[in-house]
Amino acid sequence: LNLLAGQGLLKLFATRIFTGNIFGAITDPAIFPMLIVLATISLVGIALVGILGGGFVYSAEYGAYVDAWHKDSVSFNSLLANGSRRWKAMAWTIFLTVLFTWSPLILVGIVTLLVYVGTGNLIAAALSFLVVYEFAIGASLLLSLFTLYAYPAVVVDQISGFAAVKHSFRVASHNLGTTMTYALVRGAFQLLLAFIVILGAPLGLPLTSLTTAVVTLLLLPILHSTKTMIYHYARPDVAEMEFRPSNPIIGDMYRRLPRAAWRKVKNGLFEIGRFLVSPSNFPFHVAAILALAIGIIDGNYITNSGLGTAIQLQPGYDPRKGNPNVIFPNVLPPFLGIDLFLHNWLVSVGTALAGIGFGIPSFADILFNGFILGIVQPLTPSNTMFLAAILPHGIIEIPSLVIAGSVGIKLGTAAWRAKLSPSPESTETLSQSLRQAVYVVVGLAVLFLIAGLIEADITPIIMRMYGWTF
Repeated sequence: LNLLAGQGLLKLFATRIFTGNIFGAITDPAIFPMLIVLATISLVGIALVGILGGGFVYSAEYGAYVDAWHKDSVSFNSLLANGSRRWKAMAWTIFLTVLFTWSPLILVGIVTLLVYVGTGNLIAAALSFLVVYEFAIGASLLLSLFTLYAYPAVVVDQISGFAAVKHSFRVASHNLGTTMTYALVRGAFQLLLAFIVILGAPLGLPLTSLTTAVVTLLLLPILHSTKTMIYHYARPDVAEMEFRPSNPIIGDMYRRLPRAAWRKVKNGLFEIGRFLVSPSNFPFHVAAILALAIGIIDGNYITNSGLGTAIQLQPGYDPRKGNPNVIFPNVLPPFLGIDLFLHNWLVSVGTALAGIGFGIPSFADILFNGFILGIVQPLTPSNTMFLAAILPHGIIEIPSLVIAGSVGIKLGTAAWRAKLSPSPESTETLSQSLRQAVYVVVGLAVLFLIAGLIEADITPIIMRMYGWTF
């Protein structure tokens, strides 16, 4: 967007996009070469981040499951040790697994592209291979069944790459019934959650963030640990797991889980206060605030360089009209508040913990949120109306997000030190920074809950008082 704005092409590009002429916007001779270069850089960058970051995250995650079988608890030190020790092997395995699993679809895509180059008609090229695409998707899904255990193999058997894929094929083929049951259970859960979201929409129940939280924090850990256990006990040299009947845990969950969760939240709130007032953390606070400010300035620049004009020229555009889907009866405000809370809190979790990537993702997340604010502000008829829409909940939400960015940048600084000057002290500092980041985002849940409820229940009322319509 900045490149388009700098060359005076942003208004033309945005107008075509908003009017549905996406193909014309992309194929414009003045824009197409730039988009190809940017798209290539973006795709390569996203792939590298996904593979390298996934290598660390998955090796730490699956290593934690193995440690949990043999220890009473899993420490932050062990998480970092697992991630640091096997991230290269896991990253290489991720690349090969994805490439092998989706190779039928990739090959059909390459053939389609070659046909397009020869004919110049992308739609005709895609339609001519439509049936082949269906078979390619089916073949890829079948292959995914046999590469299911490649990631656990990296941690359990200390192997990587082709060896991990080979071991996964062997275990899946020798335990096909168990593997298919696992895949069916996983698919059934995901379909059920998707059905719940679809069912809730006409009832005014926004459940997207709730299902995302359930999948991220509950379902995936259970499924991944189960997959790791299946692989571990499928090996011929491992004895069958002993089954010991015990008392149900449902009662303990009702009695102990809420109290334990509240203790963690209180510890998190205390950690936020300690993190904010410590002078050694002031540089991280400044960096996070600077990222927000740069984002706001850049967003203003983009809007004033043609994007705002393109938006204002759209038929039916009313700068005083808010989103009608966020008010009753289109949505039930308390449920919207919970949805907003979970969405913003999960964003803050990602912002803080992504700091392990040397702080860059945390800075970028805050920059992007500032960018959105900067785009919206010039489109609002007056600063009073803008503040009425942002300030009631933003006075809590924005500082909370900045805190998440600050603790993420601190975590990234510790990661840099551990990488550049490896020592027991730098490793311990990284472990403590990770622990602090986790407790800070746990404490931020309370603040985001308050902000979400205000945004859903109170902000629309204040917006109407200052001239907004819905």
